[in-house]
Amino acid sequence: MSPVRIPLAAAALFAASVALSFVHLGGNPRSRAATGALLDGSGVPADVLHVLETKCGDCHSEKTSWPAYSRLAPVSWFIEHDVREGREHLNMSQWQHYTSQARIDLLSRIASEVRSGEMPLRQYLILHPQARLTSEEQQLIYDWAKSERRHIRQQIAGAQAKP
Repeated sequence: MSPVRIPLAAAALFAASVALSFVHLGGNPRSRAATGALLDGSGVPADVLHVLETKCGDCHSEKTSWPAYSRLAPVSWFIEHDVREGREHLNMSQWQHYTSQARIDLLSRIASEVRSGEMPLRQYLILHPQARLTSEEQQLIYDWAKSERRHIRQQIAGAQAKP
């Protein structure tokens, strides 16, 4: 390839990447505007909420912070897929729409996956090492999830006991 063609090929690849970034396989997760507070309707303390927002919110809420590299295909497709999948499993922006039983199940999974180190995902941590949970943060989330689960169960029991 001649020296003149290399910059032209690079420019063509860049233009193709930009053009393809407007193609959203499986829908555009950027189109949903963030509504309300995360975990609205739960008794989440400020310190726990801060950890969840900063370490979990990019994939598990509609308040995703999209880095510049997430706007170029094909990288954008992988990132959008991961965000869509994360929101399907747990969307903290839609917490108030989950049933009490769904919340209990989600809180159990949160506690289990955080404690075992399954979350955040390892591939996410490669580019976002600041999202790694310290053992104190893991314990903080675990304790909150257990407490909130217990609180919801008490609410259900109280509602069933009323005539």
